[in-house]
Amino acid sequence: MKTFSSFVLLFAVVSLCAAQEKSPGIVNPKAPDGGREIVIENTSRILRSDPRFFEGLKIEDLTIAEPHREYFVGLTNLASGHMLSAATSRSWRYLLMHGTNAVGAATLIADGKNGNALKFNDLQHPFFPNATLEALRAAGKLPQTKKQDYELRYLGIPALNFVAVWLHGESDNILIPLPPTFGRFNDYQSYSESQIIKVLKKDADNVMKQPNLLR
Repeated sequence: MKTFSSFVLLFAVVSLCAAQEKSPGIVNPKAPDGGREIVIENTSRILRSDPRFFEGLKIEDLTIAEPHREYFVGLTNLASGHMLSAATSRSWRYLLMHGTNAVGAATLIADGKNGNALKFNDLQHPFFPNATLEALRAAGKLPQTKKQDYELRYLGIPALNFVAVWLHGESDNILIPLPPTFGRFNDYQSYSESQIIKVLKKDADNVMKQPNLLR
């Protein structure tokens, strides 16, 4: 097992103060213990082997935002008109921050019987690294987030190239599509579940007619 230097251990403690910007009405669920250490260890390893991964940034240049769950929906469920109720989660997403900007994300798989055993999945450097933060800034201006708390979630439908910030509240859900939306939605605009399903159900039906696709 690899060991941390004293600096990296200090960095792990300091990074508890996340740089992620969010509205007071948006909360993160509690993640299993040990996730930050796993992110630090594996991000450090990747940046040592590929210093250009984050355009020359080193592990000591980064802080780790509070994690949120990743949820995914299959095409079969979406084609039958079910989306959020059919969403499943086995992973946690940690935004990696440089100052007030996100440069990427690390994801951990929640394993074990109770989902508390975490293991490294991947390190991402997307085309729109700040997309989640932009969506949270837009969410902070919504009247709904000033009236009740919403849990921050990340929703993906890989077969349709659709990703969104999902704000889950006690009485409703808000979906904010992230770029690229391919002309189907407006970036960072809030939508209801029914509005998203109305558009994506047609795409799901079309994709499912094509052979040899994972659903």
